[in-house]
This record gives sequence, structure tokens and C-alpha cells, in this order.
Amino acid sequence: MSTLSREASTALAIGSAVALALAANWYHQRSKKNQPPSKWRQVGKLSSLWCYPIKSCGVIELKDAFCATLGVKNGLIRDRVFMVTGEDLDFKTARTYPKITLVKPKIDGVVVTLSAPEMPNISFSIASLDQKKMTASVWGLKVQVHDCGDEVAKWFSQYLLKTDSGCRLVYYPFEESTKNIRPKHKPFRNAKPKDSGGLTDFNSYMIINQTSIDDLNNRLPDGTAKCTSLHFRPNFVVQGDAKAYEEDDWKWIKIGETIFEVTKPCDRCLFTIIDPLTGERDPDMEPLKTLKT
Repeated sequence: MSTLSREASTALAIGSAVALALAANWYHQRSKKNQPPSKWRQVGKLSSLWCYPIKSCGVIELKDAFCATLGVKNGLIRDRVFMVTGEDLDFKTARTYPKITLVKPKIDGVVVTLSAPEMPNISFSIASLDQKKMTASVWGLKVQVHDCGDEVAKWFSQYLLKTDSGCRLVYYPFEESTKNIRPKHKPFRNAKPKDSGGLTDFNSYMIINQTSIDDLNNRLPDGTAKCTSLHFRPNFVVQGDAKAYEEDDWKWIKIGETIFEVTKPCDRCLFTIIDPLTGERDPDMEPLKTLKT
């Protein structure tokens, strides 16, 4: 269900009363020239527009966004451009530290404020970051970043490790430049470095169909907590006439006037078993266990 932008960036907006229509390819076939189709079928409306400024951390719900090369953008609010690392600058995620999902970012102008349970709020300015470039690692891929300073590094270390050191927070400063593609994704012929995002696992955009989530919840064992779309951390959530798992066959997607070409389904991992509201893993490995069926 991952998507990537294939057209020039354009504005994307969602209002509280009227959501944008989302359409899928009528014929479910690519043309010989691999061009978007001329006919579209409406399958629903955009019900949520989400951005995750810090990889693995909390979400910011947007009312409008620009579809940029690196993902959804609203001012300096950009998708997955901050990342928690170890002292070795290798990325850390909720797979190892589930409660990192409870870190809530707020971005006001150039000021970033972070909050987390039992932690004092901390703020820092993007404008005052050390401009010296450092090399961090995401799934073995090297990315150029700026360090966000010792104070916020200590804050994350205390929250995640209960020590004063061990974590850093880094920032991906680029607007257009993207990282390379992981070797496991190279067999997908549409996967191109320009669509791989900044600090994302794979690419710049991901969409999910609410009907599929509803069907998954109906399959979960009795007594299992229901999952939400936030368990899957998409940028776009569509609600409407689309059938469960219909999105597996979508080739092109149109939101407003922005056209996306689907690259591949999004791999599902241990992240899905972490409750985004509590930061706790499901003891029965749900909904991942049911997804495997």
C-alpha cells in the first residue's frame, strides 16, 4: 500500500467538513508508456492526513499539506526528517523501544517542542542546529544529517535508556535529496532513489484503506484490542466505497490533482503490535499474528 509521487508536486488540502476525493485506476492496468490513466473511479474520501516528523515518534494531524519529494509537508513540518540514533548514529525505532511512540512533537515556526510521559517538555530551534554534516545509518543506508544538540540527546537518553547518554537526535535538512534504495527493494521496477524519502524505511508516501482495517479487526481473536490506522503509520487514510484489500490491486491513485504511482505493498513488521496510545506491545503479537494468516 505504499505510494510515491510521479507528478510535479502540488498542493493537497483536507477540510474538517469536506474531504478530498481519492480515486483509483478504473482499468487497473498500466499503459505501455506507463502513464496515468485517463479515466478514474472514485473509491472514497481522504479521512486523515498525517505526518510523523520524528521517525517512530508521535503523529501530527494536518489539515493541509504540500506533496513534496520527501513526503507531506506543511511549513517546516515534514515527514520523517528527524530520527533518534545511538551514539554510533545508527537509527533506533519502536521495534526496540516501544515507548518512543509516545514522544509527541510540536513544531511552531522553527521551534520544535517534545513531550513524553513523566518527562519535562524540551524545546530547540531548527535554525540554531550545528550545520556540520554527520553520517547516520538507516537500515544500513548512509544519510547525511545534522545533530540536534546535547540537551535533547540527554532528554531522549533519559527517557529511553534511563541514563544521561546513549541517544542522539539528528535532522535531515534537505528538501529534495533522497537516500538510496535498500537492496531488498531493488527488484521492484518502479522503485527509484528519488522517491525513497529522507529517513523513511522505503519511500515518501503510504496510504491505507480503512475498510481493510475494519476487516482485520473483525478477524482478531475475541478479547483482542482493536487496531487503528495509526498502528500502520500511514500518511493517507481513505474511507468510502473501496472493498477490503482492494488497494492491493491499485496501480495509480489520484488525490485532488496529485497523482501517485503505486510502488509496492508496505511490509508489516513488529511495529504493528505496538499500541500507539500506550506504547506497549500486544502480548499475543496482534494484529501481526492475524495478518500472517
